[in-house]
Amino acid sequence: MKKVVALLLSAMMLLTLATGCGGGKDAGSKTPDAGQTEQKTPDAGNTGTETPTGTSDLVVGFSTGAAGTTFRQEGIDDFTKVAEEYKAEGRIKDYKIVNNTTNWDANEQANIIRDFINDDAINVIVVNPNSPTDLNGVLAEAVAAGKTVVAADCEVDVEGVYCVSIDHYTWGHKVASYICEALGGEGNVIQVYGGEGHPANNERIRATDDVLKNYPNIKMISSTSGGWDNQTSKDITSQLLGSGQQIDGVITQDSMGYGCLSAFTDLGKEPKAAFVECGTANAKLYQELLDNGSTMKMCSQPNPPSIVASGLRVAVNLAEGKQPADGALGGLYGRAFIYDIKSWFTDETFQDMKALVENEGDDYLLTEYWSEDEVKAFFK
Repeated sequence: MKKVVALLLSAMMLLTLATGCGGGKDAGSKTPDAGQTEQKTPDAGNTGTETPTGTSDLVVGFSTGAAGTTFRQEGIDDFTKVAEEYKAEGRIKDYKIVNNTTNWDANEQANIIRDFINDDAINVIVVNPNSPTDLNGVLAEAVAAGKTVVAADCEVDVEGVYCVSIDHYTWGHKVASYICEALGGEGNVIQVYGGEGHPANNERIRATDDVLKNYPNIKMISSTSGGWDNQTSKDITSQLLGSGQQIDGVITQDSMGYGCLSAFTDLGKEPKAAFVECGTANAKLYQELLDNGSTMKMCSQPNPPSIVASGLRVAVNLAEGKQPADGALGGLYGRAFIYDIKSWFTDETFQDMKALVENEGDDYLLTEYWSEDEVKAFFK
């Protein structure tokens, strides 16, 4: 890795001499292709600190994969905080954030990543992949081009690409197991899952399927994508309720818990057990049910939107030449830094969750990410 960084430094110095162009924000920015949304890096003067110059040549390109949801925006916000922290410390020179305009579109995301590869200033790429396989070719291209590449929020199987992720299988298994137990092992459940084809979503669906094998008296009457969107998930649940089918349990994910539950409450109904969003709006809604004598069982855990900020910390440490410590890597392919979620709530500990989110805006989702000291523990 140190040799790669040294070669990159030499190449960039020659490019600078040949063109006479300076660094700064222009080095990491270029006009996005039509249909792509680029978030420009904040002006260093707005941070209240002087950004050291010439102390690092690292420029980070971040492909978010999707935008327009609270989940994605919280992740982008915390990624930006960490990036500005690193700029102020002189550990990176600049960064560039590019969103998909068509959410979950792997082909569009591949083009964004190729733009990063072709940008000589960008030497670190962080990506939230929209597919477990469709991006493998372009990610391999990035590695071959000498870029440090980190996939955040899920895992991909590409040699040379490190991943930063929660264990999505364990996440989904824990939710599905709780719902099935809360129903006493019998009844009808629905599953409203996330983005079609997204690797994190695939793992959670697989976990739910495995759990249901152990509960023969629980029937899955519908399993449909809600696209990690509350309005979509509400529409789906409303349609199922309108069909007259009995729904006892709701297995869903982050950014959809409120939509599913509000579909019930709008009709004066409630499930026997459901996943409740680790967020302000869902906490208020569940508290209203409790105030009206509800006996609904609930479970909740965050899928931290800010996992991409943890991914940035890992990417910069790798780009600086640090090596993973023995035993630091795990996951599906042995190349992942696994983030262990700190929070888990049920109806018995709901008030603890409520206290964490009640003073935030209604669209707030509970999030977590590694501090620099926590990340350092993963490296030699």
